[in-house]
Amino acid sequence: MDQPVQHVELAFRPKESSTAPVSSIRKPGDQVVVTTEAKVHHANQRKSHAPRRSRKYAMPATESLKSPAKEGPEQKDIVIHEWSDVPGPLHEAVIASLKEVCHDLDTLARSGYKVREMTQEDLEGYAKCMNCGGRKRVLDTKSKTACFYHPMKLNRQTKQYKYPCCGKKEACASLPAHVYAPVQDFLLENWQRYRLTPSPEPGLYQPRRVVALDCEMVEVEGGSAEVAQICAVDILTGEVIVDKYVVPSKTVTDWRTPWSGISQKLLEDMKAAGKTVNGWEEARKALWAHIDPDTILAGQSLQHDLDIMRMVHLSVIDTAILSREAVAKDCKQNWGLKRLCKQMLDRDIQQSRRGHDCLEDTMATREVVLWCVRHPDKFQDWAASQREWKKKADAHWKCKRKESDKDQVKQPRESVSQVPAK
Repeated sequence: MDQPVQHVELAFRPKESSTAPVSSIRKPGDQVVVTTEAKVHHANQRKSHAPRRSRKYAMPATESLKSPAKEGPEQKDIVIHEWSDVPGPLHEAVIASLKEVCHDLDTLARSGYKVREMTQEDLEGYAKCMNCGGRKRVLDTKSKTACFYHPMKLNRQTKQYKYPCCGKKEACASLPAHVYAPVQDFLLENWQRYRLTPSPEPGLYQPRRVVALDCEMVEVEGGSAEVAQICAVDILTGEVIVDKYVVPSKTVTDWRTPWSGISQKLLEDMKAAGKTVNGWEEARKALWAHIDPDTILAGQSLQHDLDIMRMVHLSVIDTAILSREAVAKDCKQNWGLKRLCKQMLDRDIQQSRRGHDCLEDTMATREVVLWCVRHPDKFQDWAASQREWKKKADAHWKCKRKESDKDQVKQPRESVSQVPAK
């Protein structure tokens, strides 16, 4: 026979309710029968004691949510078919078309590309003029051009658009030659490490033939920049061959998160997950493991990506140069990757507020390059439309400048004697 539990007196409960037989104690796995009255009473108590939740933070209805198991395969299919596919029989034709639009050495040199490994003579001649501020980016060290400059500089803080020495934008002073300042030490150190893309060892690997490349950069101590992420995609197959985060070799002073999408926490998480390499040299090795000197590298303003890894590569398709020269040979305006994707592909990229997605930019570059060579008629139509737009934009800003000059003539600058003393 079950023994009764010892009586216990409680301050808030009647004495007789505190006794119960041992057999009535619920064990794990036992079913509990709850009456309707108990359910209503329990619900009212929860409602009365629950904190008020504003409509802004209200939980969504569970009926509208799909289970992850059903949603996963559908989302994966969308990602796979999100970018265009190049069938195998068309690979040779696409490669032949891409070789025709590769840039020559003169075009690359004018756009700031290194077309050979830097020598000591090149390093000493790569300097910035102390008068006009022009940087000498040509490879030869002897410059015969004259220097045109303003003796008095602009005050950017007061939004000064015309120089105080002459009141004009055109240079008012000249010298027979530039006066270059000594090259900074960190630039000399970086430029001494430039290397040509090496040839692979026989039988080691099969290099890719066409690769799209993009890098994200951060600022490190000393004022220089280092690569923080590198992505490379095979243009023919769409395969991601390199997707690595890079731990900079120096202390980071500016993560440039609104543009790079890199933060200290993200890099630490990627390092813990084993998805990082140490320094730009390891990043360069990771890329060199898939390419050779004959590989065509495609990118948007690719000279910056090659500079950050101290690379010299001569088979290049730059979408910035390609689009600029299609509009006009002497055009100096660049069309950004986001604008090219919207106008050519009707596709929106770089929509995140957390910065650029390096892999998305690489795939977008691939799409732009393929669109230009696979649709030459549409590419020429786009160039014609941009020429018309640029003509109207130039006329508009020319008219604005004339109106601004007329307003300044009507309201001449006050002389020093007319300015009241503080």
